[in-house]
Amino acid sequence: MPKSADHPFQLLTSRFYCFNDGDDATAEWFPQGVSTVADAQADQQWGSKQAILVSWYSKGGKGVRVSFLDPATGDYQHVLLVYPYTNSNGNPSYEAVTTPQAGDGGSVHAGGIVWYGNYLYVADTRRGLRVFDMRRIFDIKSAGSGDVEDSSRVGRHDNKYYSYGYRYVMPQVFGYSHPGGLATHPADHVCNAGGPQKFSSVALDRSTTPDTLITSEYCATVSAERNGRVARYPMDGGSGLPAMTGGVWQATAAHRMPKANTQGAVAHEARWFLSRTGRGEQGAGYLTTATASGSTGDLVETGDRNAAIGVEDLSYWPGSEEIFTVTEYPDKRVVYGVTPPSP
Repeated sequence: MPKSADHPFQLLTSRFYCFNDGDDATAEWFPQGVSTVADAQADQQWGSKQAILVSWYSKGGKGVRVSFLDPATGDYQHVLLVYPYTNSNGNPSYEAVTTPQAGDGGSVHAGGIVWYGNYLYVADTRRGLRVFDMRRIFDIKSAGSGDVEDSSRVGRHDNKYYSYGYRYVMPQVFGYSHPGGLATHPADHVCNAGGPQKFSSVALDRSTTPDTLITSEYCATVSAERNGRVARYPMDGGSGLPAMTGGVWQATAAHRMPKANTQGAVAHEARWFLSRTGRGEQGAGYLTTATASGSTGDLVETGDRNAAIGVEDLSYWPGSEEIFTVTEYPDKRVVYGVTPPSP
């Protein structure tokens, strides 16, 4: 993922990284979520390294993969996310991360991710959040019973383990679902005014006490009361797990967003940043700033400026004060950071 000297976002970004030609052009995999080592660790180091993570969903039903990018070199490595189970012969196996999980469900959209401590939180739009353990990444190529040549199979078959050709897999360890059941919504990405929120993206705010995980809901334009919602959930910084109360992970705040078509939302020191689309594959997106209203609790827009075409999830990097995102359309894909607009 080398930097490009003539990239069109050069003058607007603090730093950016491009995918290789195959990943930039593929119509099978689409990048969606972004998180960084600044989410994972307060000291912003993973051992001696830093990293930026990007999630992709497969339109071909292969589930979700995550790219681990080293910003010091521009190199990156894909890891396939999988759902583990015990097969009919009593042997451990795994399958693609889909919804519904069993049967012929489509790939989980993975519209947002948060790397927090040892865990990777992945948005599952209608269900909630899936969680993967960064300490349990398995090297299929090095396994005596692994096969990374066959890109058409996944899981255990005839005493061999397959991974759609990827060298590494990371299995789901647990998940969190909305107690109200699956989120439902009308056609064309329109949202209901109430009921369970969709989990379209996810981010982290380290400026609160405790740290809070932020979820947001993508809704197409209908009316102000259906622009989508954001919510905050408390995290336990010691364990990297949710801060539960009576066995329930309870949101501490929720707000209605000022505009629709929000692909990602993150907050830092009471300022909100929303990435929005709405001008198609050829038109720029938006980076909207907002604050929470004291009277209604809704977010109130304070500014709006252009963002890249196809802008997606957001992640805030304290210290360098950068907002990172990724763009999704083929031949227009880039991971980039920008300095937040002035208050």
